[in-house]
Amino acid sequence: MKILSLLVFLILFSANCANETSSISTSGYSLTSTENDPSPTNSFENANLTTVTKATVNIETMELTSGLIPFKACEELLRYFQDEALERVGPYGLDGMGWGPIMPMALESFAVADSGPVMRAAPGIDFSETNVQEAGIDEPDFIKTNGKIISVLQDNILNIIDPESNSSRPLGSLRLEGLGWGSEMFLSGERVWVMAQTDLYTISPLQARFIPEGTWDPHMTIVEIDITDPTQPIQLSSMIIEGRYVNARVINDIARIVISSPPSDLPFVTPQGPSAEEVALEANKQAIVETTIDNWVPSYVHESREDKVTKGQLVDCKKVSHPSKFSGFTSLSVLDLDLTSDMKPPEATSVLTDGETVYASQENLFISTTDYPEIVPFGEENFQNTEEEYSTSIHQFTMKTGDKTEYKASIDVEGHLLNQFAMSEHNGNLRVATTTGTPWGFDESNESVVTVIEISDEGLTEVGQVGGMGKGERIFAVRFIGDLGYVVTFRQTDPFYTLDLSEPKTPKVRGELKITGYSGYLHPIEEKLILGIGQEATEEGVTTGTKAALYNVENLDDPKVITTWSPGSGRSSAEWDHHAFLWWEPEKIAVLPIRDWINGRAEAVMLKVKDGDLQEFGRITHSEPDSPPDAKPAFMIPIERSLIVGNEIWTYSRGQLQANLLTDLSVSKKVQLEEFGIIVQLTPEPFFD
Repeated sequence: MKILSLLVFLILFSANCANETSSISTSGYSLTSTENDPSPTNSFENANLTTVTKATVNIETMELTSGLIPFKACEELLRYFQDEALERVGPYGLDGMGWGPIMPMALESFAVADSGPVMRAAPGIDFSETNVQEAGIDEPDFIKTNGKIISVLQDNILNIIDPESNSSRPLGSLRLEGLGWGSEMFLSGERVWVMAQTDLYTISPLQARFIPEGTWDPHMTIVEIDITDPTQPIQLSSMIIEGRYVNARVINDIARIVISSPPSDLPFVTPQGPSAEEVALEANKQAIVETTIDNWVPSYVHESREDKVTKGQLVDCKKVSHPSKFSGFTSLSVLDLDLTSDMKPPEATSVLTDGETVYASQENLFISTTDYPEIVPFGEENFQNTEEEYSTSIHQFTMKTGDKTEYKASIDVEGHLLNQFAMSEHNGNLRVATTTGTPWGFDESNESVVTVIEISDEGLTEVGQVGGMGKGERIFAVRFIGDLGYVVTFRQTDPFYTLDLSEPKTPKVRGELKITGYSGYLHPIEEKLILGIGQEATEEGVTTGTKAALYNVENLDDPKVITTWSPGSGRSSAEWDHHAFLWWEPEKIAVLPIRDWINGRAEAVMLKVKDGDLQEFGRITHSEPDSPPDAKPAFMIPIERSLIVGNEIWTYSRGQLQANLLTDLSVSKKVQLEEFGIIVQLTPEPFFD
């Protein structure tokens, strides 16, 4: 069982005390290896510390493939962790912000085929799906539909809605205990799979059995729910995993769930002043020597539908690798989950690094993380130049060999990524768009580049690069479509760049278009038309409100904006959350949410693309759930998602769904919506009796 670091209490005394010595005493846990542990009242100085012997790993005896170094046994993995930790530990833990009883590590926050969202047809019913980056690769969201039901996660309650019932009452609801922020799901057949951070303050009975009270270590939860009978959703099984939920993708009914797990329960101490740092440093070194593999490798607890509980390591030590350069103590794991069968104990693979951005093609999963300068270890120079070039590490997990995910290779590229759309695989190459310099603000030396990386059995190899885009600016939007690429940079004006990537070794910038404002999200409409959602701005770069721009890219050397639409104010979450955007291909309709603080309005705006023009088609505004039918819309109820089932458009804001009947979509006139009058309040209890 893991050592509970929160049971360790540190008492540090200043050098100004009468004996002019520093002392550390502990309670409940000893950092010495003597047979007779010192009592909590004894001075730490009087205890005989075990001499720290640095562990070593013989790299020459390891198999080196594609830039990764696998481990052959847990003993070897543990020695690696201890060796690297002893090199970097200081009086305040690792990297100056250790996992200790005084200063626990804070939880980290969360953060389309080329054709955009997929539309599938149930018998007689067409429906929209989550707007994704690559066709056929599903992405998690908090609202899903299969044309028969609408599944919604709201305040840790799963609600099942029948879009054909014309009823304001959810068919069934299920409260999920212990879920924290970032709850999202996949809908697969008659199962709903929910992923979320664990709420350490309102944990479930299972979580309470295995998560120490008062722990600061991050945990995530996966829940399997049976909706065979949509009136009675049933929780079948669940799994708790040490770590932070990053993101997930579904490819061929297999979910690839990405988890980032820092070390846990490291019993570091923290000095109260400089006079006690030397003693604290020795104590922290001793703590590292006495760690076990459980402190470094994430664990899991799985409860099956038969209430059988199993627990163990998330990843077999032989499936853990590390890049050739040190990349931290965090385990980045990819968990395979078959959505067509019952949840089973996990099968995962890991690499020792952190993970931020997830992109998936049909055969590969790529996870990137920004490489920040390593903090200088204790005892060396305390300051360093942080203006050095930033780079991004990209890690490839392959799914070619059967259904199991395997870590394949890593590569570094200069600069930092904007989001998942900055990566795209095409014809055996990964294209990556980055901006050089720090990942924040603007600098005159900044520029944006696109790097082409060849994917082969030997690993990842940079074969081509084109730069010079947006001097002094940074990327605000990027989209790769086949052999083409589109990059938007911004600081005062919006250069829209077109790229020819047909020759991987010699990528080229073909065209540049400067207009005011910027696009934060790019969506392919037709072969030669790109729709951009972003902000209008003045010539000085001051943003003035939402803008939709239709780019004609038929001539790569001379891209044009053929039309724009702007209400003069507001902001659309589609700029940074592509799941908020809906493109309905059958009728060429785009739906985007807008929140307008100036005018106190929050709406979903429908834009129709017709004859190379953008025309506003209609607007949807939500009312308070308990408002009378003839009441005016409530102030600022932001709409977050839109979906279409049959001839109805459903719009979602936190706590309610509203349905409207789509009518006469062949024309481009405003107010072509017939309100159903159905507002579904998403609570376990019915809205109307």
